[in-house]
Amino acid sequence: MIRIKFECELLSDVIINQSAATDGNNSTLDFIPGNSFLGIVASHYAEYSKEDAMTLFHSGKVRFGDAHPESQMKPGFRTLRIPASLYYPKLKSQTDVCYVHHLYDRNKDKHNDGRPQQLKQCRNGFFAFTSGCGYPAVLDRSFALKSAYNRSLRRSQDEKMFGYESLDAGSIFLFDVEIDDDRLADVVRDNLVGRHHIGRSRTAQYGEVLIREKDYEEACSHLDKIKIGGSDYVAVYADGRLIFIDEDMELTLQPMARDLGIENGEIDWSQSQVRTFQYAPWNGKRTTRDTDRLGVEKGSVFLVKLNGDCGLLQSRYVGAYQNEGFGKVIYNPDFLDAVEGENGEAKVQLLEPDTNLGPKFQQPLCGTPLLDCISRRQLAHEADIYIYEKVNDFVESNKKLFRSNGDKFPSQWGKIREIASRCKIGDDIRKELLGEGGYLRHGVAEEKWKKYGRVERLRNFMDDIESSRFGDILGKALVNLSSEMAKMK
Repeated sequence: MIRIKFECELLSDVIINQSAATDGNNSTLDFIPGNSFLGIVASHYAEYSKEDAMTLFHSGKVRFGDAHPESQMKPGFRTLRIPASLYYPKLKSQTDVCYVHHLYDRNKDKHNDGRPQQLKQCRNGFFAFTSGCGYPAVLDRSFALKSAYNRSLRRSQDEKMFGYESLDAGSIFLFDVEIDDDRLADVVRDNLVGRHHIGRSRTAQYGEVLIREKDYEEACSHLDKIKIGGSDYVAVYADGRLIFIDEDMELTLQPMARDLGIENGEIDWSQSQVRTFQYAPWNGKRTTRDTDRLGVEKGSVFLVKLNGDCGLLQSRYVGAYQNEGFGKVIYNPDFLDAVEGENGEAKVQLLEPDTNLGPKFQQPLCGTPLLDCISRRQLAHEADIYIYEKVNDFVESNKKLFRSNGDKFPSQWGKIREIASRCKIGDDIRKELLGEGGYLRHGVAEEKWKKYGRVERLRNFMDDIESSRFGDILGKALVNLSSEMAKMK
């Protein structure tokens, strides 16, 4: 088996709706499902032979995993949905202390003046679990109101407003593809790497992503069994969503231990923490919805009581629809271990987002769309002030330098403005201006800009802007700078 790891960067906002409903508030998923990447490869369906198409999409020998966000505090580490077996005391934060449900005994809890604590389940968030800590991944979201379009009248459709929640551009997601047929590895790699569009409204301003091949770290299975009441257990953590089909070929929410990849065992439902989902997938090729999917939500934890030897357990896929990323599980992950003698207190320490790393690591003012909107506008206002200050400093410090020796620059500044307006990403702007064969690296412009270190002054300005805490604002900064410098005579 070949396992290829990828990085998916959002170049624009991306919408992946949680449900198929068209009315009401539509929320976006906080991960990118594997069927989005399967769809990218399937868009070239006509190019494959019948044998390759069957192997790629229908045999289960190629499994497109879900893309989880990368933790900004732990770059290069794929995060996981917080386990449903982690609980924290009410009136406290999950970053204070957590308890592992199946290792916690309420009768032994004396922390609340001799009485048991009231615990709440951890449900939301992705964390990179490593070295005894859980490093959070912060996902910024945006909300936009849209209107349907009346083609006959060439204006907005009356009474047809709807809202979109989207994942903000700039986020990084990590995923892998497992391939049992080695000869198809290059086919998958060649069709995935590059720029693509995924999700809703991808023909409009949403959905552009850039996929690169990239290695990363992740949590894995462990061999140590869990002892509860003198019996051996295995904790099965749902890395991906799980879908099971029973003997009557019906979807079921009550799998057997063998469905989880364990032959000699029985699921202990009293110790398990399971959440479910249901949705109707959209088939873009047939432009219709497929049969409803019903299954176990990622982050769920099954406790399997062993009746014998379970063999070597490694992270794997179980259940149905594995080609779309469903079914990935991890056995006995270390982030479900407890401190010995502390009544189920989790070894892992969940961390707060680091506010010193920039706006993407700051928690929003609140979870409401209104306060999130206010927070984003405040940040945008601060970015504008920062740009104006930097532009004014550059103009005051360099106006004599760009007037000396009779050189004229309005046309050059106009071209710089055009490039900054057209390119949406700072790296693309830098490449077109200062890269090999860039605008300021050849012809008449190169001769003028080399004099007196002018190009170095511009490069330093760009470096300062790109190192700011406001993200990718280089395009906006260069547009403002070009406008001001073009006025000089």
